[in-house]
Order: sequence, then C-alpha cells, then structure tokens
Amino acid sequence: MKKTVIVSSPGKLIIGGEHAVVYGRRALVTSIGMRLYMELTEEEIENNETNKSLLKILFHDTNQHYSIDLLDIHDSYPIEIQAILYVYNRFKSFISNQSHLNIQVRSEIPIGAGLGSSAAFSVCLVGCFYLLYYKTFNQEDINQLSYKVECIFHGTPSGIDNTISTYGQSLVYSRTLKKHINFHLSNLAIIDTGIPKSTKKMVDLVRLFIENNQKDGEKCLNDIELCVDKMIEYPEQINQLFQQNQQLLKCLGVSTIEIDNIIQILADKNISAKITGAGGGGCLIALTSNFTKDQILDLLKDNHIKSIYFVECGVEGLREEQIF
Repeated sequence: MKKTVIVSSPGKLIIGGEHAVVYGRRALVTSIGMRLYMELTEEEIENNETNKSLLKILFHDTNQHYSIDLLDIHDSYPIEIQAILYVYNRFKSFISNQSHLNIQVRSEIPIGAGLGSSAAFSVCLVGCFYLLYYKTFNQEDINQLSYKVECIFHGTPSGIDNTISTYGQSLVYSRTLKKHINFHLSNLAIIDTGIPKSTKKMVDLVRLFIENNQKDGEKCLNDIELCVDKMIEYPEQINQLFQQNQQLLKCLGVSTIEIDNIIQILADKNISAKITGAGGGGCLIALTSNFTKDQILDLLKDNHIKSIYFVECGVEGLREEQIF
C-alpha cells in the first residue's frame, strides 16, 4: 500500500522593524510568493526480505540523494537530515516497521539569503507528516513543532519565520504580539547584493551600539517601531517610510558603504530601497515602480549584484498541493 502527500509553504521578508524586534519592538513580516515544495510517500513492503525500513531523500535543487536505514540511525548526518529524522521520530509510532519512506524537496527560495528557506523546509516537513498521518492540518501544532525544527538549524530563533511560513499573509510581530494583517505590496523587488553577511555579527554590533549610546539607541529603536506602525496605517507613504527605516538602520551601524551606494543609485531613479534582515550584506528590498529586472541590473551593473527577484507579498501559508 502506498500513500503520498504533497505540501508547500512560502518564504518570508521582513518589511520593517529589523533589529528593533530583538528589543521587544514591533516588526512587519510578510510571506512571499517563493515557495518550497515537499512530497512524502509511505510504501509498505509486504515481503521485505532485507528487513530494512528505509528513508530515501532527494533534494532536487542540489541533486543530493540519501538512503537511510531507519533501524540504524547515527548522528553524523547533515543538519537538514537531522531535522527530518527529528520529525520522523515524533511520528514513528504511526509508521509500520515494514514501511519505506520517500521524501522529495524542491525550492524556489534561495538558501542563506534571509528569506526563510529553512523555516519553509521545517514547516513543509512537519506539514507532510501531519497530513499523512492525521489527514488534516492543525496550524498551531504544526507551527509549534516547526519552531523546534528551526531550533536545530538556528539555536534559538525568534519564531517569526516558521510562524509566517505556516500561516502566510502578513504579520505584526513582537515578543508579546502576533497579529495577522492585510498587507500587500505588488511592486517589490528583492536585490541579493551577494555581499556575505553574519546575522550574529550584526546583532552583536547593534547591542554594543545601544549599550554605549543608550539614549540615542532607545530613540532609534522607538523610531523604527514608529516606521513599522506607519507602514501599516499609511501604506501610501511606504516609499518615504522605506527611506526613513533605512536611515535608522544606518544609524544602528548595520549598513555598509556598498549598501549605501546601491541605495543611493536607486534613490537617484526614485526607487526606495532598504535592508531586509540583519544587514551588513545579504538582501535589500526595493519599491521598483515600473522598472524591469534588466533595467535595475543595468543601473547596478558596477555593484556585482548576485540576483534580483520580483515577489508578491502576503501570500497563502502552508497548503496541500496536487502536483510536486
């Protein structure tokens, strides 16, 4: 007997509130129309002569294959395999010893770009097992278990990424608030600068700035939160608010000469842009008006841009799919 489920979930973008959210302020986060897809198949082998229960995994984007004997698991697997085995162990009471499992993964979300690729993977992983064995989704349960999977990848993440990947839409998020809102942007470009980034380094840098400049630091964090509130209340002012938020991030020290240069080139063409995520490199987001991808790449031809993606914001979260 063979049972198959297919699910997908979206990546995410922080629109405003980077770093301030670490200090309890509100951030605006949105799901984006770049998704990760996962297929899980359980097949019972009636005459299992080898007496093995196998887990086969295929990552289509990297063409990596794994075949794991579930009766002989060790702890030297790559982190994404450890995540799969962690979720498998939570559901193994449902799974026959005569079963083979097959997982296939493909993703539209770039890895390491701050766009929530690991959270989409975690949510899809839990969602697949949940759908196969409970026949339905329970978003709250899936989100909680996905957070634990995210901890395997990131230690102690905020929980923003798995929450937005599970529920979709847009979210006002703080330590004490998780409020879904109707927030959409239709002309948003993600610009991957190709500049290596370290989230930990940027978080430490901001902490040092605030410790050494307490009054200015607190004002900066409060002003970032005010930007977020205005983005939600006055979306028609989003261009100006992007610029304000970027200046505040620059005050915190997480912009760079290269980033400032890119943002100025875009500003000269009336394109508002800002850091998304930790800063120091990584991705920017830009309100591109009527510019095409090629036109923006041409504007930034001397800046060694890695890639540009146009995305829809506020999309559906975890969902069942009919086709992988």
